Amino acid sequence: MIKFFRHIRQNMINQNRTKKYLLYAIGEIILVVIGILIALQINNWNENKKARQTEITLLENIRKDLSLDTLDINFNLKYHSQFIDEEKKLLNFLMSNLEQPETAIDYNSALTTPLLIVLHESTFANLQNNNVGILTNNDLRKDISRFYDFYSTGIQKIENDLSSYETYDVKLPYFLKYFKLDPNGKPMVITNNKSKEYYNPDFEKKAIVLNKVSEAKQDEGFKILLNESIFFRQVIIDFYINMLNRITELTVSIEKELNH
Repeated sequence: MIKFFRHIRQNMINQNRTKKYLLYAIGEIILVVIGILIALQINNWNENKKARQTEITLLENIRKDLSLDTLDINFNLKYHSQFIDEEKKLLNFLMSNLEQPETAIDYNSALTTPLLIVLHESTFANLQNNNVGILTNNDLRKDISRFYDFYSTGIQKIENDLSSYETYDVKLPYFLKYFKLDPNGKPMVITNNKSKEYYNPDFEKKAIVLNKVSEAKQDEGFKILLNESIFFRQVIIDFYINMLNRITELTVSIEKELNH
């Protein structure tokens, strides 16, 4: 093909047809440019296709991560809710004139058990390390970043790093002082969730009973500490509930985007 065009050009030059040769040369240049533009367009189309497939994979993985996070959040939320109920019942009893609680109190839950939260962030980390701009929906991109930068980071900071939000260590001396093991009491049981996503064996914790009622009732420091613990735990519970709402909203937004 190149030899063919070269032959035509040579004939035109030999025949002194300069004007026609210039027109031909311009036409040839235009054809070359058109060919380059077509090649670039095809390359861009292929690159965009790859980018969209990558975007779909990332969104699907983020949706799966959020679903797994829901399991862990609900697990912790369940026990925080149980703990705060028993803390409130204990505090109300200590502030009352009653000699015995009106309703049974699970003192193990009032003492609480420290909890941790580990969320699934590998997909978002991969997105940040590569190109967060690959998500073409600007609002969705902002919502995802907001969730991980604020909610995910915040709850892990509260649960895992800030000791002031977990009052178990400071409550324990009071429980050692005013409580004793109850050999006849019902033990606290952490039930296996049956989920395959994490290992959570059944275990029991022997029940305890308040045996120094009057001393505990007179200890204002103990009551203040319980009041603070209830407040901090309510903050955590509210944070978890807001997270679950945001996960629901994000999941819906991601599914809408994937449907496109």
